[in-house]
Amino acid sequence: MKEKVNKKKGIVRLLEIAGARKITLFFSGLLAILHAFLSLIPYVIVFYIIKELTKQDINFTLTKTYIIYAIIAAILSMFLLFLSGILSHIAAYNILFELRKYIADKVGNLPMGYLSNYNSGALKKILADDVERIENFIAHQIPDFVKGVSLPILTIIFLFTQDWRLALISFLPLVVLVVLLPKMYGGKNKKLIQDYHQSLEDMNAGIVEYVRAMPVMKIFGQSAETFDKYGNTVKKFNGFVGEWIKKSTPSFAIFMSFTSNAMLPVLVLGLYLYFNNGLSLSTFLLFLILGTGYIKPLFVLSNMGMQISIINRGVEQIDSLLSKNELKNNSVKLSPNNYNVIFRDVSFAYDEKNLVLNNINFELKENTITAIVGPSGAGKTTLGQLLSRFWDVLDGTIEIGEIDIKKYPIEQLMEMVSFVFQESFMFQQSMYDNIKMDMNKTRKEVENAAKAAQIHDLIVSLPNGYETMFGQSGVHLSGGEQQRFQLARAILKNAPILILDEATAFADPENEYKIQIAFNELIKNKSVLIVAHRLSTITNADQIIVLDKGKIVSEGKHDQLLEKSSVYNRMWNAHIRAKDFVM
Repeated sequence: MKEKVNKKKGIVRLLEIAGARKITLFFSGLLAILHAFLSLIPYVIVFYIIKELTKQDINFTLTKTYIIYAIIAAILSMFLLFLSGILSHIAAYNILFELRKYIADKVGNLPMGYLSNYNSGALKKILADDVERIENFIAHQIPDFVKGVSLPILTIIFLFTQDWRLALISFLPLVVLVVLLPKMYGGKNKKLIQDYHQSLEDMNAGIVEYVRAMPVMKIFGQSAETFDKYGNTVKKFNGFVGEWIKKSTPSFAIFMSFTSNAMLPVLVLGLYLYFNNGLSLSTFLLFLILGTGYIKPLFVLSNMGMQISIINRGVEQIDSLLSKNELKNNSVKLSPNNYNVIFRDVSFAYDEKNLVLNNINFELKENTITAIVGPSGAGKTTLGQLLSRFWDVLDGTIEIGEIDIKKYPIEQLMEMVSFVFQESFMFQQSMYDNIKMDMNKTRKEVENAAKAAQIHDLIVSLPNGYETMFGQSGVHLSGGEQQRFQLARAILKNAPILILDEATAFADPENEYKIQIAFNELIKNKSVLIVAHRLSTITNADQIIVLDKGKIVSEGKHDQLLEKSSVYNRMWNAHIRAKDFVM
């Protein structure tokens, strides 16, 4: 899919994403500037106190007044810094909330084809790591940046009003910073930053796969060291970080050495001017305090350079995800004449080149059962997913009630279609909420759905019944039991069109029996499409569609296909032999 190109990049793009929160950030920055100004005042007052104390006739009343002003300025300065921090944190957490919600909504509206090419480690990095770095930047580094820029500027301006010669010497660290920062975080290091992000994504994906593979690894006595993908991604990440540090060390060392010893030029020139009566003692002491003290914020800026480089790349990846084209969605609800489903000349390819389905034509009439069978890789599951618009067809149309499914609002399409996946998923919440999801249903309706799905008795036997939390206190369910939760959700939803992707694939005989009972309740008065792997479960279907290599090779009832379809006959004989096989 084509991306919408946004010319704004990095921090500028981040501030654009911040939206209305920019006003809060503006006031946070303004307070940081006022803090920098007030934090300078006590040092200036010390200068005037020293001037007063070096006079022959000391005005102690004025000196005490200076001290009071210095204390007030210091207190106000800290208070403004506190307020600046509060505003920046409020902005940061609101931006994080909105950004994560926006990304989650975006991911939910993207085609499944795009998400299938995006590994879980990369998504985790965007949703967790990249967004979290933005929080740290907005909440902490923006006020530090404003302070780090404004305080040196205010200080240098004031120092130039006192003595331009020493001010020029004091100004050198700023020149060094401007010259060295691009070398430290630009040029060749940009490539390293891209490699860093890629290796971090690979490592996250390796960690996720390592955790998922843990049961298999334990069975075969494997350890983390022998899991090559995990180990290699960690080593690669470590290598990139080491290379980055190695290449940035020389320029960073020069910067640190120069700024850490910035007092020496001020001290040498100041002593020369002082002993030649070209400088007063109070002015000399002022430059020793302010002329090098303002450098401390520069250290913050230098450390911030690396973080900004990383954030820039992270913002680009976030923006790349946000700019992906979503599935086209209409907003006007339509009224289908019926719930007949028609596939007209449907072709589909994941990469728009190699066809998975080619010129598919068939009709699924309402209140009937249509089964899709075929060898592995024939495109059976894809066919069901196209009806749910997990992907959009490459050519042709899919209609419900004589209306192209692309013309329905996605929300309405989801209301009309239930999909029972081959692999079940349980959320870390109560058994009740796992069935109800976000549907507007009563507790009695939820319990009736559980009874129809043959899962009610199991739920009430749990420690807290329907309020038992899945995954806590050792409460886990078998694959077949989890599958019945999926069926309960589908029964509760009661959509007129039902897609079953071999819901008994991972069930033991007892669970399969109960699932079959649940099916009888689930399929009443519905247009049912069954993606079948066990042929014995679909012998009574109203029609059976036989797929092979992405094409329909036969269709009819079970007995008809046994006579006229060599593919179906071969599959049926293999199924019978598998059932009769005895160890």
